[in-house]
Amino acid sequence: MSKPFKIENIYCVGRNYAKHAKELENELPTTPLFFQKSNSTVNTGNTIDIKKNQNIEHELEVVIKINKDGTPRNIKEARSYISGFTLGLDLTNRKLQADLKKKGLPWFMAKSFRGAAVLNESFISNCPGEFYLTVNEKLKQEGKIKDMIFTFEEIVLSLSKSVDLKDGDLIFTGTPEGVGPLKSGDQVEIGFTNHPPKKLVVI
Repeated sequence: MSKPFKIENIYCVGRNYAKHAKELENELPTTPLFFQKSNSTVNTGNTIDIKKNQNIEHELEVVIKINKDGTPRNIKEARSYISGFTLGLDLTNRKLQADLKKKGLPWFMAKSFRGAAVLNESFISNCPGEFYLTVNEKLKQEGKIKDMIFTFEEIVLSLSKSVDLKDGDLIFTGTPEGVGPLKSGDQVEIGFTNHPPKKLVVI
């Protein structure tokens, strides 16, 4: 599970697509909802290791890379902090997350475990409008950037109001509807439309 470059922090945005919020019966946020994964959870390989009896679900997301230290003051400046776009999977232990939510406890452990941040290390300079995930050649998730509740720039600006951004920060920007379980033997493909995909195998 090698990392492609020095990663400072991994931030994630929850409920950034209305239909996904609805499928999990969550209210729509009025400001970006942030949580974190440990940077040691990054997996840039081609396998996803899921232990027996774990209910791990895929959440396909556009990931943006921050390219400098600082704090943008407005949307225009926020755009200058983004150096590239790629796709990743925010793997989630759904049962554990639900149990922790019921108890009113933080759900860090449901989001941050070994290999939980699957990352395509091939970043591109401009983000295509559409992206997808297939499992065993069946389309499971299909996202459109225009359906995001908060734009990339709004996410960056909102985050920077609480923390200073660092060169090497990654931000998972939310998942569209269609999240679902993965099991051993599944063949997974993630990609931007008209770009080479990343193929993974669940072991």
